Amino acid sequence: MAILITGATGYIGSKLTTALAKQKQTIHVLCRSIPELPEFQNPDIKFFRGDITDRESLKPALESVNQVYHLAAYARLWAKDKRVFHKINVEGTENVLSAAKVAGVSKIVYTSTAGVIGPSLDKPMTESDPRNAGFFNLYESTKHEAELVAMDYAKAGLPVCILNPSRIYGPGYDTGSNPITKMIELYVRGKWKVTPGSGNDIGSYPFIDDVVDGHIKAMEKGRSGERYIFGGVNATFNELMALIQQFSGVERKLRHIPFFALGMVSRLMLWNAEITGKYPLITPDWVSKYKYHWALDSAKAVNELGYRIRPLEEGIRETVAWVKQNRN
Repeated sequence: MAILITGATGYIGSKLTTALAKQKQTIHVLCRSIPELPEFQNPDIKFFRGDITDRESLKPALESVNQVYHLAAYARLWAKDKRVFHKINVEGTENVLSAAKVAGVSKIVYTSTAGVIGPSLDKPMTESDPRNAGFFNLYESTKHEAELVAMDYAKAGLPVCILNPSRIYGPGYDTGSNPITKMIELYVRGKWKVTPGSGNDIGSYPFIDDVVDGHIKAMEKGRSGERYIFGGVNATFNELMALIQQFSGVERKLRHIPFFALGMVSRLMLWNAEITGKYPLITPDWVSKYKYHWALDSAKAVNELGYRIRPLEEGIRETVAWVKQNRN
């Protein structure tokens, strides 16, 4: 029996695909065009042209498939046509789950985002904590809607569990879904010179290899209808940058930019994007979100799945070394 992976060319998806192929698993990759990644040149990886928004195109990819990892999503903060968020994240998930149910798939792992969990107040957030603020952007809100779809299928008997990874970092080429690694690259090249706000806002930073391994363990052990936070070390932005400076051997004075100034710049960028179609570097939604702490508690994934949280020092050291080796 084979494994279907949607979103296989993304940051998590590409590493998950190659990890499973190394285990001699037969992998079905659903893609709009055949990827040229060298690690995908493997006889155990089979490509099927299609799109999660086209339910009919899913049928050939699901033939002889027993397990599905659904990672495909529109994981950006802006789109010229706002409807793309719902079409890909919600309708696409409905298509995948519906087709998987018809095909008799035995288990589905759906990759959502920790952004749906919400910001933290006096303690790290868990899967059962109620969200204490509204959604900051269409990506978060549509991923929340997609989770509700997945939960409905789980209640109807389709075995599906949900993963909520946070600010993933680690080796891996820029796919638009690994901004922390991109920031490290820019800092090493002398092109990252700012700290948003005071730099004391807390984020949760999981290492990419731990997230990939967690996906495989979730397929084996994850309970249907359950969510699992894949967070990492909870650290401030200042602590993160101090480690990047330490292991890169590059010390630069970073200028603190107040959030109100970032808000003004982001509104100008959004205005320009709406007129020209050029993707904005930051948006007002992004600025609003990063005024909060986003500390997470991953104990459920650790205890039930065997999820690992790598020390931030170890992960940043490895990421900086990879960036230096591959920055050209």
